[in-house]
This record gives sequence, C-alpha cells and structure tokens, in this order.
Amino acid sequence: MTNTTAVLTCTTLPMAGAVPLLFNPEKITISREVGYRSHGSSSQNGAKNGETGTSFQRAEALKINLSDVVFTGGETKALCDQLLNWMSPGSGAAGQALAGVLVKTAGFNPGLVNRLPVLSFVYGPPMLGFCYQVVLIGATINYTRFTGAGVPIRARVTLNMKEQPSLLGTLPTNPTSGGLPGRRSYTVTEGEDLVNLARTQYGSTAHWRRLADANAIDDPLRMRPGTTVYLPNPHEFD
Repeated sequence: MTNTTAVLTCTTLPMAGAVPLLFNPEKITISREVGYRSHGSSSQNGAKNGETGTSFQRAEALKINLSDVVFTGGETKALCDQLLNWMSPGSGAAGQALAGVLVKTAGFNPGLVNRLPVLSFVYGPPMLGFCYQVVLIGATINYTRFTGAGVPIRARVTLNMKEQPSLLGTLPTNPTSGGLPGRRSYTVTEGEDLVNLARTQYGSTAHWRRLADANAIDDPLRMRPGTTVYLPNPHEFD
C-alpha cells in the first residue's frame, strides 16, 4: 500500500511517538559527502605502486532536509513540541522521571537516556519513495496563525536530519574500481564497546577513535547490543 502521507516515527522508549506530515514537504533535499584518497603526482602522499586517480574510502551519512512542512489545526503545537523533544532526550523532570521508572522496571539502559532517538522517515511507496532511519538534528518552526486565545493552529517547519549507519552504507567496494576492499559491518553484542572492538578487530585499542569517527559515535564505552557498526579497512588507518 502506498504511503501518501510522510511520517516521522520513533519506537524507542522513553521518546516513542509519531509526527504525521499531513501537508507533505514542498521540497526534500538530500546531500552526501565522501571520503577519498588521491593518487599520483598531484597527491600530497605521492603515487604508490604506480597508482593514479582517486579512490573511494567511505561515504558519509546522508543529510536530509525537509523544507516548508506545514502543520495545521489544534494539534499543531503538540506535533511541533514532539519534534523539539526528540532533539532533547531525557530533558525535563517528566522525561527524567520516566527514564528512571524504565531503568528500574524494564531494565532500560540508563546510558541511552541522553542519546538522540532513531526515527523512521517514510514517504511514498517502498523502493520508489523515501525510507530512512535518521536522527533529527535541527528544526526551525514558524507559527503563522493563532486563535483568538493565542493557540497556534498553523506552522511552517524546516527539518534537518542525518541518516543513521546501515548495512547499505557498509558494503564492500569493488577492488577493480580502485576502492578499498575488506570493508564490512559488525553487530555489537552485550558488553562490547569500541575499545575492545578495536583490540579484537585490529589488534590495538589505539584505533577506537577512528572507529568512533567512522560511525559518528560520541561515547565509545556505551554501545547498545544489536547495533550495527562499520569496520573500516585497516589500510584506512594508515
């Protein structure tokens, strides 16, 4: 079934919720930057083994911008507040209290309280439309209409999101194309962190910072079991 309404959804406690975009975005902008290495006389590193040209190293996460999203009606303020709350995890007395209850009753990991929640952004049919796992990193909200009592009933919103790492972003490159082979993904198990991953996968804990940079991870000691991380080719550490 075609999804004709764009929607942002979070299923992670204590930030679970959904924001349907009943008036779909006027414009969706997607951008990406890549890491690369130049070979040949123009390269600062100089040519290696006669190589020339530019080789792919890694693709940065997609940046997704939704422009002029319109909210209207009595739920306008509540929906906009949900967007803002997703960018401030664990904030406020209510959020901290709920997190405390989850820690005690459901074994909730307290280290996840201050992490931006992962959202699903879906718009359009599978394969032909948009379906991304993202974090919301920016929102600009302009309230443009109010009731006589001062309740906002219309808003125009711009949203900035960043795609989260996935298996599609960690597929091996083609060795014949000049890319670096040996790129792979790894699923984190209970008790693992980037420090011991660096030791077991690369033989040295010194590489944990590069692993953190490759996966945009702020806290290397707090890894959620089941998380898929990107393991760069060891040659990328040279």
